[in-house]
Formats: sequence, C-alpha cells, structure tokens
Amino acid sequence: MLDALRNAIDYPLREWVRWRRSGLRVPNESKQALFSGWPPAERAQAEGTAARLLGAYALQPLHAHSRADNYRENLFYLELLERALDCAGWPMPAVVQAADVGCAAWNYVAALHALLRFWQAPEGRTVQLRGFEADAWRVYANFYSRHDHALANMRALPGVEYVSRAFVAEPHGYNLITLLFPFLFGHDHLRWGLPRPAFRPAALLRSVWDSLLPGGLLIIANQGAAEHAEQQRLLAQLPARPLAAFQHASPLFSYAVARFVTVAAKPAG
Repeated sequence: MLDALRNAIDYPLREWVRWRRSGLRVPNESKQALFSGWPPAERAQAEGTAARLLGAYALQPLHAHSRADNYRENLFYLELLERALDCAGWPMPAVVQAADVGCAAWNYVAALHALLRFWQAPEGRTVQLRGFEADAWRVYANFYSRHDHALANMRALPGVEYVSRAFVAEPHGYNLITLLFPFLFGHDHLRWGLPRPAFRPAALLRSVWDSLLPGGLLIIANQGAAEHAEQQRLLAQLPARPLAAFQHASPLFSYAVARFVTVAAKPAG
C-alpha cells in the first residue's frame, strides 16, 4: 500500500517536471583486467567470447568509452541476443525496424544496436531502433535523469531514438521487438516506482505482438524461473508459439537471479 501511494504521487510529479541536464559523459575504464577474478577455465572462455564479439560486432567505440562493468554487461546482452537470433534462424532484413520496450537508461543500447547492424551481416545493415521507457524522468544520485543517461549511452549510434513514454500498439510497425525484463508481477512493478494502474502485462504483450510485422520476431528476457513460467502463460493467451526458450548463463557477467529467454515469430500469413 505504501509503495502504491508513494508511486501515485511521485510518478506524476516526475512526468510533470521532466528533469534533464546536458553534459553527461560516460567515463572510460581500462578493459585489461575484465575477467581477472574468474577461475582459469571460465576466464579463458569469457576472454575468447569477448574477443569474438568485439571483432564481429565492431564494438571498438564501446570498448573505448565505457565502464568496465557496463562493457561486460553489454557483452552479456549481445551474447544472449545473438543466441536468441541463432535459435530462431530468422532472416533479418537489410533495413531492420526494431523497438525495445522498457529500456530504462538503455545501458545496453550499444550491444542491441551492434546486434541489429552486424548479425550475419559483416558489411552491416541499416538500423532504425526506437527505445520506449514509461519512467524516463527518474533522477539518479548524480542528478541526471534516466533520460539523460539514455542519451549519453546512445550517443553516436546512427538510427537510434529514445521515446520517453509507455509503448502503445503500432500495428505492423516493426520487424523485431525486444522485451528485456518486463514486470510480470505487481510487487516488482510497484517496487520500481510505477503506478498501480500502469501494471497491465498481458495488455502490453498484446500491444507488442500487434506491432510486429507478419513474420516479425519477438525476443523476451525474464528474471527467474517464476517469471519465465508466467511469460509462457501470457504468450499462450495471444496465442503465440515460442520458437525457442532457454536459460542463458555466461561467464561474461553474473546475476543473482538466472536469466531466461523466449523467442517467438509472428505468422507470416
């Protein structure tokens, strides 16, 4: 009740103020010891994967302008999304129109953009990527908003737009949509500062599904087995038949809660 009451006051206030500041820059840290604390076997695997991803997805700008932890997390996201596409066997078009729903500060946008641009296309493809965030104006401890952080993270990435509002259906708008860690349980939704009336996971999933072009692909990532099971239940209501569902573990980055992935394709007809 206290979370719901606080969010009912704080969220509209953030939306009214829309706090923003210019000048935020992402500091760089050395990448020489990214996996120095790992056991030898895991370290060798992580270093090999990191080197492959760096070359295959032209991550040199991110490598040169990122914190070490954020770089490792981008590598994790990239590996996870690459695995999802490999499982789907999906023919990504030469010009891909993509949406990322609930992107927060978009700390992983470099990985997502690199995947869309270079997956199975060493020469690169044209990317049109929009990130949607319903709570873009939350202010962090450094007095920059989530919006400010997102703009800093996406700086110099061509064809990328940050949209400071909740996602609504755009029929047949996108080839690919990612839903990375949506809130499926009300207590998580409230704990992260969102108002109770905005908790509509089934309606959001329907809006996302309706926004895919025929033959388009949906990639969803969830935290923990309970969320993953709930996600399967919601997909079955659409109905949508997953092409693949798996748990993704990697030495690139560790989380307290396991990460699960589901991939579904909209019928082409």
